[in-house]
Amino acid sequence: MAKVILTTRDDRPLAELPRAAEALLAEAEEYARKNNLAKRSHFPAAVREAVEAEGYRVADVDLAAVVSALNELRRGGRVDEVRVRVTAGPAEGNGRGGNMAGKPPGGAPGQKYFETELRYPNREARARYENLVGLDAHKARLLLELELLLYPDRLEAWSRKHHGAVIALCGVYAHRPPLVLLEGDVGCGKTVLAESVGDPLAEMTGGRVTLLKVNTQVRGSGLVGEMTDLIVQAFAHAEARAEAGGGEPVLFLIDEADALAARRDEQHMHHEDKAGLNTLLQRIDGLRRRRLPVVVLFITNRPDALDPAIRRRAALQLTFGRPDDETRAAIFRRFLPELKLSDRQISELVHLTGPLDGKRKHRAGFTASDITDRLLPAALREAYAAGRPLAAADLVAQAKLIEPSPPFGGE
Repeated sequence: MAKVILTTRDDRPLAELPRAAEALLAEAEEYARKNNLAKRSHFPAAVREAVEAEGYRVADVDLAAVVSALNELRRGGRVDEVRVRVTAGPAEGNGRGGNMAGKPPGGAPGQKYFETELRYPNREARARYENLVGLDAHKARLLLELELLLYPDRLEAWSRKHHGAVIALCGVYAHRPPLVLLEGDVGCGKTVLAESVGDPLAEMTGGRVTLLKVNTQVRGSGLVGEMTDLIVQAFAHAEARAEAGGGEPVLFLIDEADALAARRDEQHMHHEDKAGLNTLLQRIDGLRRRRLPVVVLFITNRPDALDPAIRRRAALQLTFGRPDDETRAAIFRRFLPELKLSDRQISELVHLTGPLDGKRKHRAGFTASDITDRLLPAALREAYAAGRPLAAADLVAQAKLIEPSPPFGGE
């Protein structure tokens, strides 16, 4: 049986179709017979349908060689494999973002490399970015680092303008691994920032940006070699997208990254996890060598669990903590402008959502998401149920009832 291999534009293997070329040929001929079509006329449509079912796109110009191989097979010729040049991404007409099909060969039904694909500019992402109160310094540092990693020509232009040549340090800077680490407490904006920063980046550069968020299933089910294969395929998708995008940047987001990049010195670490981590490091280093416009964003609530090799490679490390008094006050003002809360009311809410000694199970104060996703909706719900306007008293009551999220791993 002839395999159907999907490849990048430079002929590197990406995946194998679950159906052999003979099966595709038979299905195309049966469809043509039932619909009174010429058999050859449906070969391109059959190939395109099979490719798009795996989460890729294929250009018309690349279908010609595939159809020629199928015709040779149909005539009884010897064909060992059929190679299809593709680009990773949703089928044409589904480009508004959302889930990416990208199913690993042999994987479980519905398993995907990426749980989310977003394209920027994106109005919803912009709103989420602007609602991240108290993170202005992190926003500025992340945007600057992404600009320097993804657009090294801008750094060279700066050097020529101010030094008359490209200074040696620019070369050192340009060869850093394209890895950014966002670490810290739960509910403090790491994931929201990573998922929304593409919009201001696109605005700043005047182009488009793509974000691919890796599905947690990429860790696999523990079978020997499975995790390594899935990591390779996920990176290959991102690399193919970058190559096909003509310089359009790709943000490759791995949430809960410690699940893939745990310390190798842990005695209980399975050999499969060690192999997966080694592969992860190799793929990140490969991005650096190939100078593709791809940046890997690692997010973790357990920075101490990460392997030191990951930390050494990070071009930027941003640490997120729980909001201080000033930031919590700013959150209440931003999300409740209509209530016109007084300074005294704000002060009381800030106190109730801060660390309290002996009055709560957890001494830590509220996270930003504790306020925006729990406290404020709970107060709104109570006012709605009572059929009256929302008031500061509703906020105070909920602040006294709700326990803040415990710090990850304990007090």
